[in-house]
Amino acid sequence: MILLLSQSGEVRTRFSNILKNNHLDITAVSNLREWSQGFGLHLPALIMVDVHEMSDAGEAIMAELQAQESLQNVCTVMIAEHCSLNNRIQYLQNGAIDCIPMAVDPMELVLKMKNLLSICPRSKYTVPMEQTEKERIITTIQKHMKENLNVEMLAKEMYMSRSSLQRACLRHFQTGPKEIITSYKIQHAVRMIEFGSNNVASLAYSVGYTNVNNFIAAFKRMMGTTPKEYMKRRHAENQSIPTDMPLLVA
Repeated sequence: MILLLSQSGEVRTRFSNILKNNHLDITAVSNLREWSQGFGLHLPALIMVDVHEMSDAGEAIMAELQAQESLQNVCTVMIAEHCSLNNRIQYLQNGAIDCIPMAVDPMELVLKMKNLLSICPRSKYTVPMEQTEKERIITTIQKHMKENLNVEMLAKEMYMSRSSLQRACLRHFQTGPKEIITSYKIQHAVRMIEFGSNNVASLAYSVGYTNVNNFIAAFKRMMGTTPKEYMKRRHAENQSIPTDMPLLVA
């Protein structure tokens, strides 16, 4: 997954649509805090950081990313207004692996992202790194996401007692395992809506809910709106996107 951090809704929309149209998995949020609170269970393979309206922000952003234990080995790419030689050197010195100009050609963007993903340590195309305890929890939830997973099942899969799992979750996520399971399921549901899912019942079953009403309640608790309302809003937003945007084939 590619994580795009940009304070500009226009930038998030443009880059997200180009990459999604070419079957690249991307989550776009305003800042790292928003990702941590709502999408932090899905670890990215690559992070794109929009600094085109933030002068001299690269070093501070890289420090913030490095402060996140789970993101320390994630490749980072800067999006800048102009990627001059001096800018590229500065971003490379701060730890980024590349710089992309704001007006990058869509085809170039897709090819560049695919090439970068192929060398990123956490990419699915590379040899997996030894997982941390936090990543093992996430991976286990992902593995059983379509099932009616509960805390007892998760503890068993992790070869941990419930109390040990509770302590591990509080240590890594500052919340309990039940909340983490729910959060991941709703995150995945949101992503499926972004990719066109428009049936609430099917969506609920696909993320392991056997009771649609329980799914709707959990979705509203986390997202502040019902799945149906979220689908309508996203559909309206997508209708406003220019139709002449190039559709590329991977």
